[in-house]
Amino acid sequence: MAVAVEHPEIQRIAAAIEARRIALGKTSGFERLYARVTRLYFGGMARHLAELRTVLRPGARLAYVVGDQASYLRVLIRTGELLADIACSLGYEVEHIDLFRTRLATLTREQLREEVVVLRWPGATRRA
Repeated sequence: MAVAVEHPEIQRIAAAIEARRIALGKTSGFERLYARVTRLYFGGMARHLAELRTVLRPGARLAYVVGDQASYLRVLIRTGELLADIACSLGYEVEHIDLFRTRLATLTREQLREEVVVLRWPGATRRA
C-alpha cells in the first residue's frame, strides 16, 4: 500500500524535513530518519484504513485522536488534515475534524492542535 507515500503533501513535508536536516548539519541516528518516519507513519495509517474496509459494516464510524507535529526540525505536520485526506482517497467520508485540545510545543512555545478525526465507511468495497 503506497497511498500515503505517494501523497504530494506528505512527500513535500518529508522533503522539507530532510532539507532542513541537511541545512542544519544534523547527522545523529534518529535525525537522519525523520523524513522516513513521517512517510512510514502515514503509510501505516493508510494500510490500516485500507485493511479495515474489508471488515467494517456499511455506515461504520471511526474516530482517531491525532496531534499536529512540529518536533521534526520545526516542520509543521497537520496530522488530522492529512489523515482525513488519506481516508477520503480510500473511500471513507470525513464527518468532521474536531479540536480535542491544544498542547504547548516545548521548543517553540507554540500551541499545537490535537484533533478527533471522525470517519464514516459508506460500505463500498473498492480498492485504492
